[in-house]
Amino acid sequence: MADVPDFTARLTQAINGYEGSWKPVDAELYDLCRRRPRHDDFADVYTKVAMIGRVYEAGVARAWRGEGDPESVITEVLLENAQLIQSSLERLAGRPFDRQTAAEIVELHGHIARAISRKTDGVFLASFVSKYLHFHCPIVPIFDSNAQTAIGHYVDQKVVRPIRKATTQLPEWARAYLNFVAAFIVLYERAYVETTLKPSVKELDHLLWQLS
Repeated sequence: MADVPDFTARLTQAINGYEGSWKPVDAELYDLCRRRPRHDDFADVYTKVAMIGRVYEAGVARAWRGEGDPESVITEVLLENAQLIQSSLERLAGRPFDRQTAAEIVELHGHIARAISRKTDGVFLASFVSKYLHFHCPIVPIFDSNAQTAIGHYVDQKVVRPIRKATTQLPEWARAYLNFVAAFIVLYERAYVETTLKPSVKELDHLLWQLS
């Protein structure tokens, strides 16, 4: 595990750094999702897809293997799954990040990523989906290749494995995000056990970004 010294100091630095950098940017995206909350309206969904994807460089255009404008096609997929997204986010609203909510998040993420993959020749856009869901529900961990690499410096894989197995039963195509969230659970619990900082999911995301 943890080849990064002084976890508390690193986390403190990440929280302070987040306050002075990305937090105001994120506030605009959270506000966007509050002002355009619908999942069944093309204008609302397209606006969120475009802005979140571009601000967070989610690689939608780079990874695209389908036909047509990627943001429009993704919007259509999200519209087709509006009821699932709405009901799932309503169940998660106001709840803390813990092992139970993590399992529900992984399942929702898997269904949406799978639906997108049917339009993209098998590309799941797992990073984009996590970012899109996060700004509607701040307890959704943000996933990308940098976070996936960085988190291994903070968690013990021996602790992660049983959580990964118990979190939820999903097919192989959903495993990348499942594996990451299992590790994120360990990181989150470590932060609350070893420090008094009580970081948010987004502050822990910034910790991972800081190391990448």
